[in-house]
Formats: sequence, C-alpha cells, structure tokens
Amino acid sequence: MRYLKFLLPFVVVGVIDLLFQLGAWEGIASPESHAGMSIAKKRALQDPAFQHIDFVALGSSRPVYGIDHALVARSAAANSFTYANLTVAGTHWMSLDVIADWLAVHHPEIRGGVIGLSVQDFLAPGNGTYELGIAYPFHTLAETSQMQRHVPFDWHDPATYGLYSGLFEYHEDVQDLLAHPQVRRKLLNYFHTRTPQEVLTGNADETSDMCAAPVATLGDCSALAARGDDHPKIRQQCKLIEAASSGRYDLRPFLSGAPLSERLQSARDLIRKQLRSLNWPHAPLVVLMPMPSVWTRDVMPTGAHDWALSVLEPLVEENKVRVLDYTDMFNTEAGTECSAFFDLYHNNVWGRQRLMERLMPELERDLFDSALPAASAVTAQ
Repeated sequence: MRYLKFLLPFVVVGVIDLLFQLGAWEGIASPESHAGMSIAKKRALQDPAFQHIDFVALGSSRPVYGIDHALVARSAAANSFTYANLTVAGTHWMSLDVIADWLAVHHPEIRGGVIGLSVQDFLAPGNGTYELGIAYPFHTLAETSQMQRHVPFDWHDPATYGLYSGLFEYHEDVQDLLAHPQVRRKLLNYFHTRTPQEVLTGNADETSDMCAAPVATLGDCSALAARGDDHPKIRQQCKLIEAASSGRYDLRPFLSGAPLSERLQSARDLIRKQLRSLNWPHAPLVVLMPMPSVWTRDVMPTGAHDWALSVLEPLVEENKVRVLDYTDMFNTEAGTECSAFFDLYHNNVWGRQRLMERLMPELERDLFDSALPAASAVTAQ
C-alpha cells in the first residue's frame, strides 16, 4: 500500500500526459497559439463538406497571405473538386511531414496540391521548437523519432520535452488559460463562429504596404531605426534580419562540389525524402513564394536561391515535383516593389493578386485538369 501511494501521483500524471497527447486539450487550446491554428484546420476537416478532398495547400504564413485560397477553392469547385487550405503560420519541414502523414491516413483520396515555401526554408531541417505545436494536433506517438530529426531533444531545453510529453507541449497554454480564463473564453467563442469553409477556403487579407518604410537593404533598416518614428513591426523585423545577417556564409562552394556541412546535408536529404514520399497521383506544385530583395542580397547565405533549386532539381527530373519560382517576382536592381508586401515576409492583397495572375493558370492546368500529366521542368517566373 505504501508503494502504491508513492506511485499513484506518477500514474496520474502519466495518464493526464497521455490524454494531452491524444487531444484532450484541443477543445480549449488558444486559437491564436501554434497548436490552436492546426487544431482549427483539423476540426474544420471533420465537416461533411470536406469528407472528400481533392487538392490541398500546405506551407507557412507566406502562402497563408500570398495565395488567394478563396479563388483556388472556387476554381476547384467549378471543376467539381474540393480544395482545402492547410497552410499554417510557422510551418516548416517537420510540420509539413506530420500533416502530410495525417492526410495520407485520413484523406488517401487526395489527388495533388500546392506546397508554398521560400528559399529560406531549404537551409535547415528544423526551424525551432515552436514547430512542435503546429505538428502536435496531427502527430502520432509513432512519429516522435522522425520529429526529433527536425527538433533534436535537449535535456537543457524544456521546450524540446514536448517531443515526448503532451503536458510539456501545452503547459504554457494551460498557464495562460488559468491566468486569463475570460480572455480565453472570448477567443474560443469568436473563433468557433468561423465556418469550416472560412477556415479551409478563406483568405487572410492585409491591405497595408511597406512604402512608408521601404527596406531594400540592411542600410535601410539602420535608417529606419535612426528615424525612430512609427512602423514598429518593420523595425522589429529589421532587428531579426540584422541579427541573422551576422552569421551569413557562402553556399557557392557547396554548389561547386565542396563537401556539404552536416546541417546542409541533413536538410537536403530530409527535404528530398519528404517530397518523394508524397504519394499523390499528380506531382505537387512547389511554389517558391516572393521575398523582398533584402533577404537574397543581405541576409540569407550567398547562393541560397541556387541552393534551394539544387535541392529540388533531382525531384523535378524524377517528376516528383514541379517548381514554380516566384522568389524575385517583385524585385529589381533598385530593390523591391514596396506596394506588394505589408512587411518583410508577406504579400498584401495587391501583391497576392499580382502573384495569382501568374499562379492561377498553372494551378488550373496542373491541378484541376486531371487528364494532363504533371510537367517536369522548373518554371522561372
């Protein structure tokens, strides 16, 4: 009996942890958290209108804002297809992998889709522990080892404990609920009024632009900080990219045959493996989303654009993917069209409209005409 009293708290904690891993917290998770955004998509897919899905979109916040999902959904419906937008802000290769695995089990009927990425996404296999939250609502316990390849477990970093523990993964969300229960209730009430169609086919619209605070170089970031006026979001993003640029390196030797670093080789191999494993009848369209020129000129490693294309090249040759490259769509020698972005990452509505003028014909041809085979060439846009 004495041992039972000793073990009982551990058993209770273990049961609660398992319940968290199995989704017991999903109904009250913050809709604004990384996990909450995935939960909203997952629950919307339970609606009868989405029991059968033909085409999906996967990717991060760049395609969240940069692709007109309502337009794509209408075009799909006109061809008697169902489209679901599963892009989630913060998505990287781990969450892409987990969501794709979930779709393979729950929606094996999927014909094909769009994967919205940026050149930056090809530089590392992982993008931080926050991505565990995005993947968690879709993951199974059996996927822990493959998730760890993207976010290695570290005894010294409690944020990585979420690989094995649902309590650790959701503990900050639990604390937030206990501290602000009324705020959580209002958030849940608001987000629960959104229909599945709004969640899976609606758009994230932003009409502002960067023209009052254009950033073409890191020097523009310094000038913006010196002015000390408005645009706090752009100034904060400038700080982030300035920090990132301090470790800038040159990828061109690797493209010329130099031995790859362990990180680059791991990224390349994982990305190729994941894209090859997509068992869709039609090769996915990998869309390299537009980026402001400051990224390619001053922030990302030199040669990052060519590196991304080199990672994808054998997959294109194998007809595993088709690549649509819009990275520099809004860039010129003078810089970036400030009217096409609302910050240093995302297109606004006008930029999205311009992008869709080029992207939509490609989607209609390669996704909605099931009689046509997937193309096998990189299309520079």
